[in-house]
Amino acid sequence: MTHDTTNETTDGTADDAVRGAAPGAAGARPLGLLADLAANRTSDDGRRPRIAGVLPTVLTLRFLATFLYRASARAGSSVPVLGSVLKQINHAITGADIAWSARIGPGLVLWHPTGVVIGPRVVVGRDARVQQGITLGAARSRTGQDGDPVLGDGVYVGAGARVLGPVRVGDRARIGANAVVLTDVPDDASAVGVPARIIA
Repeated sequence: MTHDTTNETTDGTADDAVRGAAPGAAGARPLGLLADLAANRTSDDGRRPRIAGVLPTVLTLRFLATFLYRASARAGSSVPVLGSVLKQINHAITGADIAWSARIGPGLVLWHPTGVVIGPRVVVGRDARVQQGITLGAARSRTGQDGDPVLGDGVYVGAGARVLGPVRVGDRARIGANAVVLTDVPDDASAVGVPARIIA
């Protein structure tokens, strides 16, 4: 069974963002990893140096989780079983359960990868910032509205948040901690609560 996420977005923004990092794309691994490395070297915390060294960044658990996802995506596009094995290794070492077939753009930062779950048909744009214990995945319902979320560029997902079903999260949107997002979130908006409501 195959899954096509090429036309999941309404305006193509997130799909354009992940095109360079899509499994099997020419040059996907170098583009994704270099952008990931650059993003992880830049701190969002004003109490720390803005730019960390390459080696200290590479040795972080958050970068390892991203590296293993990229490796699984690359391998899985040719040998799905190998992609699945690398996905399980990632889960065992870092606690991140990211499907190799998920389409995630460059610049990914998993601040604390433990408990991060991203499903196989999820699409995430560039420069995503993700905290621990989040779930991005399908929602199975009796209404037939099955599907998977599409996140735009520059999205922040707070700790413990859930984004479920065929929803579109716009560019630069912020999902609050422990929010459960079941409907679309506009560009530059914030969503909080259970179920999530738009507050800006």
